Amino acid sequence: MSGEIIQGLDVVDLLGFVQRKNKTFQAILLYDLEELLGKDSPEFKAARKLVLDSYNNYTRSLLRIIFGDSFESF
Repeated sequence: MSGEIIQGLDVVDLLGFVQRKNKTFQAILLYDLEELLGKDSPEFKAARKLVLDSYNNYTRSLLRIIFGDSFESF
């Protein structure tokens, strides 16, 4: 995959934006799941893990696109 350079784009600002949006979407989704399934239900606990793992994989994929495969070795 070849990368493109976008002049004037601050990567740190972009990463902060992605992180804020991820946290917002996670909170909304988890709140709705908690209301629907109940906080102590096994279904909620399984769904919560799935949501958090999925968002972590999404963020990791974005970082890999921006920095390449070697960013995790820092």
